[in-house]
Amino acid sequence: MPDPYQRVAVFDLDGTLVRGDSFARFLRLLLLRRPIRAVISLLSAIILVPLFLISRTRRRAVAGFLWLATIGVPPHRFEALAEEFALAHAAEPRRIAITLDRLRSHQRAGDRVIIVTGCADPLAGAVCRALGLAGVEVIAARLEHSRRAHRVAEGCLGADKVRRLEQAGVVPPIEYAYSDSAVDLPLLRAAKHPVLVGPSPRTRQRVRAALGTDPAVLPLD
Repeated sequence: MPDPYQRVAVFDLDGTLVRGDSFARFLRLLLLRRPIRAVISLLSAIILVPLFLISRTRRRAVAGFLWLATIGVPPHRFEALAEEFALAHAAEPRRIAITLDRLRSHQRAGDRVIIVTGCADPLAGAVCRALGLAGVEVIAARLEHSRRAHRVAEGCLGADKVRRLEQAGVVPPIEYAYSDSAVDLPLLRAAKHPVLVGPSPRTRQRVRAALGTDPAVLPLD
């Protein structure tokens, strides 16, 4: 059972520990790896891309791309492809060293380290293993296999991250939260020490306005 007095440090994954959108890049690989699937995906993109650009229909677009990418791919094959992709995706040029170093410093200090990400399992777990992050907890979007394809069964974006942390027994306020995005404002608000990783000026301004204070920043360069 976790120590209720143990400090908790929460990290986003994409843009915080590894560069790029892990799940989007993985889906693109799945969509383009077979010619017939690639053709159908490109035709479907005419409808799905505009839906993705609108916040209220984005989930439908993601569901559509996920179905196209995984139809006919059984769970064991999906997991094997995720492991294979993660090794390349988390290779040295894509790793964000400054945040990985900070994560390991929290581990050495005895903190409970949790990665909370909108990336879906099993890919999120595979990326963390490829990054060499032993001993960390991973909370990610959960997929389920249904009707010969995968679908999102439980999300992990925005306020869902705080809810999923509470389900894991982490009651706000948490000690530290690291993210690169204003999408994680609910998580950053729940932290005593919010930290932005390589934020754009616009992101930093939005977070500052929402928090009422200037958060700490870890620069990428």
